[in-house]
Amino acid sequence: MMRIVALLLSALLLAVPSPAAEPLRVAIGPEPETLDPHKGTEISAARLLLDLCEGLLTRDADGRTVPGVAERVDHAADGLTMVFHLRGNARWWNGDAVTAADFVRGWRRAIDPATRSGIADLLDGVENAAAVRQGLLPPDRLGIQAADARTLVVRLERPVPDFDMVLAHRLTLPVHGPTLAAHGDGFSRAGTLMCNGPYRLSEHRLQDRYILDRAEQWHGAANVKIARIEALVAEKAELELSLFRTGQLDITSTVPAPMLEWARTNLPDAVQIHPWTLLSLMLANPDGAAWRNNPAILEALELALDRDQLVADAQGRALPAYGLIPPGLWGKDRPPAPKVLTGEARRQAARDALARAGYGAGTPPPRVEIVFAGVEAIRRRVIAIAAQWKQVLGVETDLVGLESRMVSARQRQKDFQGFLYTSWISYSPFYALSPFLPPDAAVTATDPAGQAQQIQALERSLLESRRVIPVAFGSAIHLVSPRVGGWRGNTYDIHPLRYLTLRP
Repeated sequence: MMRIVALLLSALLLAVPSPAAEPLRVAIGPEPETLDPHKGTEISAARLLLDLCEGLLTRDADGRTVPGVAERVDHAADGLTMVFHLRGNARWWNGDAVTAADFVRGWRRAIDPATRSGIADLLDGVENAAAVRQGLLPPDRLGIQAADARTLVVRLERPVPDFDMVLAHRLTLPVHGPTLAAHGDGFSRAGTLMCNGPYRLSEHRLQDRYILDRAEQWHGAANVKIARIEALVAEKAELELSLFRTGQLDITSTVPAPMLEWARTNLPDAVQIHPWTLLSLMLANPDGAAWRNNPAILEALELALDRDQLVADAQGRALPAYGLIPPGLWGKDRPPAPKVLTGEARRQAARDALARAGYGAGTPPPRVEIVFAGVEAIRRRVIAIAAQWKQVLGVETDLVGLESRMVSARQRQKDFQGFLYTSWISYSPFYALSPFLPPDAAVTATDPAGQAQQIQALERSLLESRRVIPVAFGSAIHLVSPRVGGWRGNTYDIHPLRYLTLRP
């Protein structure tokens, strides 16, 4: 009898999952529109792809670029040719070797106009990239070549500041040839996605979660401590907080603004806040009927914004932004803070600009539309912007709140009549400007000081056009369970899950 009891107890103990098998549950924010590395623009997609796939370079626990598939790079004397030597043990999830041809395939697809990537201009500076992107040359003229299976040659046509950031970006990931051939644009869906990172995508439950399991084929798998990740989708930050408080979530993607002080008081060991390179901004449709031939209207709308008031309720989550480049990216080349009008002087300048546009004194200004993601924090800020425009200029505003992925689609397709409120995360000064620059914009200087001067000139040009209106710089705020080890706050708010541990 005692032996039977002992056997039953042993069976029960074996049935209980070990602490090492317990999944890490992390929130990624709203459901991404796609995991296609060449098309996805949402932060949630970037968070997933960071651990599903690996480029020539990748990120360490502090968000810095480090070797990925490329174990070494040689630079030619002209500074424009790079030769990447790929590690011999880089593998796709199915065991196929990752080769230089996979990177050629990925880069050519990224730049091909048929892909309709909204971020392909990040490759501008690579030989012929702009011409290929504009359909003037075929993709095989892009300056990337496989010398052999483990040697990749990349040629630039001009200096590209902080090109290592591009090499660690999802746009430059390799693409598995057989999967792309079999599934076309569906190659990135759950069940068909083939990648080469530390975790593989095992399951996707729409509007619920992504389940990631450690990829044993990855060259560093022995150092990945957490075997399973459950990446939870949450359209609202309030849901993340509720799940965290009930022990169903280990890391949140954010904290609801009204609850930050509560979290600081009641969850002091969990709150993580650090400066971030997130910029919230308003994109103006350059063909908007209200200002197509009357740019003074844009000037008036920009001057009417009281950014200090817009971030007043952010509780340290945001700072007013008068430029497009987050200050933390500049280092020693950081320019002085811009001089801005404040108070009544700013409001009067806005009214004067509207008068130059031909409005006021009995001529009402045109209505303005703002498309935005309908999450609570963004909704409150957009309502505040509309209120300021009404108070200072008498402008009526139509607010169009949509799901986050629908806003991303509208932005990519340029499908908005007035403004689109969005955000952009940058990793270097030039990268902060690149989505908004005209095709012929370039940095030609080779020395850091000269590059900084040219980047500052490009920023001034964008700001003067008022087609991109900065609103606020953000801080990254997470709740991280004390059970999670290895979490490091950093300026980029990049946290590869492969470096984390989870205590029982």
